[in-house]
Amino acid sequence: MALDLKSFFANTPPKKLYILGGVLTIAVVALYGWLLMWPLWGEMNTQDASLQKLKTEVAKQQEIAAKMPKLNAEIKNLEKQLDAALVKLPEEKDIPKLLTQVNTLGQRMGLEFLLFRPGTPVKKGFYAEMPIDMRVEGMYHTLGGFLDQVSKLERIVNVSDLRITPLSAQSQRPDRAIVSELKATTYTFLEKGGSAGAPEKK
Repeated sequence: MALDLKSFFANTPPKKLYILGGVLTIAVVALYGWLLMWPLWGEMNTQDASLQKLKTEVAKQQEIAAKMPKLNAEIKNLEKQLDAALVKLPEEKDIPKLLTQVNTLGQRMGLEFLLFRPGTPVKKGFYAEMPIDMRVEGMYHTLGGFLDQVSKLERIVNVSDLRITPLSAQSQRPDRAIVSELKATTYTFLEKGGSAGAPEKK
């Protein structure tokens, strides 16, 4: 076989040998590329896809990070608003003081309380409603002044179911012309797990 190859190379023109060598070289390079380089190219494409994904994720995180100061400022602003709102919702222990304040306010305005009856608190999520049934006698302007002052209290007190009836001629006095029935409702802030003395109503 060695003699045949020697004879082959000896009898083959140099030009053909160059062509054969070139073909063999190309075949070897192609085989090398197929066996070694092709898997590397596949791996490189996979890594490139992962890199692009990471770049996208980094860009998103950078965008979030850029917005963080603004978000933190908004959170602080909302917390301040919540604190301001909670001031208007007395805690359960503050209710007796608020009720006394409303009663005293009415008396100072010249109203006579015939009924001042706090009802059962009603849970409404993080707060509870505290209804107060009232019946008062007085003058139109004193009742109006009382309602105006109640609306200006630091704590929230809503007045509803207002009914006004003139007193009979026999019952009227210089400072008494009407009798009024109304319901005042205040709201208590319930701490997590707190109670308002009644089951929650939906």
